Amino acid sequence: MQQLEIEYKILLTQDIFHQILHDYQNKITKDYIQINDYLTHPILSQKKYMLRIRTKNNQYELTLKRPYQNHRLETNLSLTETEKNLFLQYRLKNEITDILENDGIKINELQHPFSLTTHRYDIQLPEGVLSLDENTYLDQHDYELEFEVNDETQGFSQFLKIIEPYHLHYQHNCPSKVARAFEAYKNSHK
Repeated sequence: MQQLEIEYKILLTQDIFHQILHDYQNKITKDYIQINDYLTHPILSQKKYMLRIRTKNNQYELTLKRPYQNHRLETNLSLTETEKNLFLQYRLKNEITDILENDGIKINELQHPFSLTTHRYDIQLPEGVLSLDENTYLDQHDYELEFEVNDETQGFSQFLKIIEPYHLHYQHNCPSKVARAFEAYKNSHK
C-alpha cells in the first residue's frame, strides 16, 4: 500500500512534552510502544530513502519512505513474524525488495545498526492525528510532537494553533527520528 505522508513535527523539551500530554490527556485515543528496526545502505542514504521494520502490538510492518513533491511517499507491507525474520536474513522477496533492487540496492548488503523505541500517544483531531512521542535510541532520549494531516493547508494552520499556547516556534520540520538516530550512531562511532 502506498500513501502520501504530510506531517509537521517539532522537538519538545521534556517539560513541554509532559505539559501537552497533560493538556490533551482526555483526548488520547491510543497509547502504545513501537520499535523501529532501521536498515541502512549507502544508496538508501544517497537517495534519502528510509527503510524500517516496525513492531507494534505483536504486528510487523515493513516501510520504505521516498522523497516525493516536498513530502514522503510511503510503501507499507504487513509482515508475519516469520517474514520479518526472513527479511532480516535477506531471504524475503516482495514489492519493497523489488523497488530496492531496481534502484541498485542489494538486499544482502543492508545493515541493521540500531533500533529506536517510541512511546506514542495519539490524539485524533478533525485535521489529522496528533502524536506525542517519547523516543529512546542508542544513549539518547528525546521528545517530539508530530501532526500527520490529509490537507496540507488546513493541517498546517491547525498545527500552528496547537503549538502556539506553548510558545513553540516552527520554521520547518525537525530532523526525522531516523536522522537523529543516525547522527547519534555516527557520533558514537567516531
